Amino acid sequence: MKIIFLPHCLRNTDCKAKLTDHGYQLLNCGKCEICRFKKKAEEKGYKVFIVPGASMIKKILKEYKNPELVIGVACDTELKEGLALMKKQKINTKGLKLLKDGCVNTEVDFEKLYKML
Repeated sequence: MKIIFLPHCLRNTDCKAKLTDHGYQLLNCGKCEICRFKKKAEEKGYKVFIVPGASMIKKILKEYKNPELVIGVACDTELKEGLALMKKQKINTKGLKLLKDGCVNTEVDFEKLYKML
C-alpha cells in the first residue's frame, strides 16, 4: 500500500469536510485542488489522508502497517517530524514542503506533487 498524507490547511476555508478517525473526509465540492489530486492519486493506487497533524499520522500508521511508500506534505516543522518518524519505522518516504504555511490558506506546488505519484 502507498499512502499520501496532506495537511488539512490545504483545504479551502469554506470546506465542509468532516473530521473522522482517518482525517477529513472530503465532499468533493471542487473548491480546492485537493479533491482533484486525491482522485488522481487514488486512481494510481494511493490511499490519501487529509490530516490535522502528526498524532493522527501515527494513529493511521498503526492501522495501515508496513506501507511500501509514504508521501507527506507539510510545513517545515511537521515535515521534519514526519520524516524522522518514517525513518525510525524504516518506511520509504518522500516529503514536499509547503510553499506557504501558517495553518490556514496554505499552498503547495501541486505540479511537483503530481509528479511524485
